Amino acid sequence: MARFHLNLINQVGFVPDHDGVELPDLTSARAEAIRNIRSILAEEVLKGRLDLSGQIEIARSDGQIDEIVHFAEALTLEQAKDGG
Repeated sequence: MARFHLNLINQVGFVPDHDGVELPDLTSARAEAIRNIRSILAEEVLKGRLDLSGQIEIARSDGQIDEIVHFAEALTLEQAKDGG
């Protein structure tokens, strides 16, 4: 298991994840980042807004950034088609 820090960058600014989370691999860390993003976006939608410009940095304890997950990657936007 490795400790991954999911640092949030959005309209508020940079919010570091000081504690991190123990996960088996980068794939699991990416899945956790996507869950976190979806939770943030769900709260925004309840307030009547949706800002997809944020991102989460997946970093190791030594500060090395393994991946950046953009908010827009966490969901699929669909629009109703004409006639229904």
